[in-house]
Amino acid sequence: MVRRCCEIIFLIIVDLTISYSHKYSCDEWIATITNETNIESNNYCSQYDNSVYCTGNLEAIQDLKLKMVENLWICRFPNKTFDPYQILRRFTNLKMLRINYSNFTYFSNDFPELKHLEIVNVTNTAMAYTRPTLFRKLPSLRYLDLRGNCLDHMEGPLILNSGFKKMYLSGNKWNCTRNMKWLLTYDENGRGQRVADRELMRCVDFKYSGRPLLAVMDFKLQMRQQCGHPNIKNCSCVLHYIRPSDDGQYLIPMVTVNCSHRGFMDLPDFLPKNTTILHITHNKITSVEMLRTNPIYLEVHDVFVDYNQIHSIDFLEASRWLNNFRVFSLKGNKLTKFSSHILDNALERNHNAIKLHLSENPWRCDCVFTPHFQELLMKYHTIIKDYTNITCKYIEGDSNFRTSVITLNRGDVCKLPSEYRIQPIELLNGILASLIILVLGKLAFDYYHYKRYGRVPWIVTKLP
Repeated sequence: MVRRCCEIIFLIIVDLTISYSHKYSCDEWIATITNETNIESNNYCSQYDNSVYCTGNLEAIQDLKLKMVENLWICRFPNKTFDPYQILRRFTNLKMLRINYSNFTYFSNDFPELKHLEIVNVTNTAMAYTRPTLFRKLPSLRYLDLRGNCLDHMEGPLILNSGFKKMYLSGNKWNCTRNMKWLLTYDENGRGQRVADRELMRCVDFKYSGRPLLAVMDFKLQMRQQCGHPNIKNCSCVLHYIRPSDDGQYLIPMVTVNCSHRGFMDLPDFLPKNTTILHITHNKITSVEMLRTNPIYLEVHDVFVDYNQIHSIDFLEASRWLNNFRVFSLKGNKLTKFSSHILDNALERNHNAIKLHLSENPWRCDCVFTPHFQELLMKYHTIIKDYTNITCKYIEGDSNFRTSVITLNRGDVCKLPSEYRIQPIELLNGILASLIILVLGKLAFDYYHYKRYGRVPWIVTKLP
């Protein structure tokens, strides 16, 4: 019991020491040790019993009794690299190492074998990279403080001895687009649990800036597990953004799923939780009815189904999805016409819609559909971004082929292609009408001569 209490007290003292030293500036602790307020030399070392305090490039360290040193504090080390093997290998009894406010970007070698080193504090430096094996030769290492540096990622945990207690990593420039899911692990070695301040680690990359690193990695892990579902196992999933809830109490991930070029015959009936964008272009999909019938699509605001085989969108009429979508892209499908009031009613209600793509479809430019379609395109031209590229499909003899729908006038579409061409049946009818008029005219002429002169037609005299 007494031993356990001693261990707890020791841990508290170490935590306080680490926290205090993290806030302690170079000038403050050097001035405290040397009783000087202005240090003129950039290469300065002092030894007090078993402690050494240095600033600069460590040239003055050569004159010290290194084997006696248990505590080494290095400040403002100017070089771009720090070689711990060459600098520290003679400190055989070193127990605590501090390196602060320095310019080096990485350690050029692993630490030498220092059997007594228990605490390493490397804070407020330009260190941007650390290899997993850096501290593996330190059998007594218990505490590691790497706060306030320029580290942007750790692909895996550091290799540390089994007796290691705590690590501090907050205040670095973490790039959360990289993989650091090992922080979530709770294996027998407790690798993730060893990071005492992991809940304070924040992302600084452009995508997740300011978000808790632990939450981002947790969202990524959940997304990756759900993306392995059999219905979408060939698709790729990306956590593209994380937004706060409306009340600011929690975070909401936003997932993009890409199922393009995967041979889908229909929209998938399963998507990872919080999917907001779906790319499923260049497949063989004939219907988007799933947008109406499957509730998982209520949260999918952007749907790209370009270059499929969709023939109609009429069954989306009055659907919740159509009234709330943000982006709907239908380029390169088989659409020929639809009831224009479906989109008109939806876009009247939908205040979220920002993009609707309808080009590269074989639109039928007839007198019934085209005028209403033109009105729709003009009314919502700020949403239907490709309205000038929406053209008529090919019909033999139709001069409107590939003409932009928006440029057509009523006379172009409200006539038959053969309006100005004389057809054979019309020519025959004209001949017959002419013959009838000729016969009637001859009959009237003969009747007139008979009444006036009493002469009958010549053909009558020849009849038997």
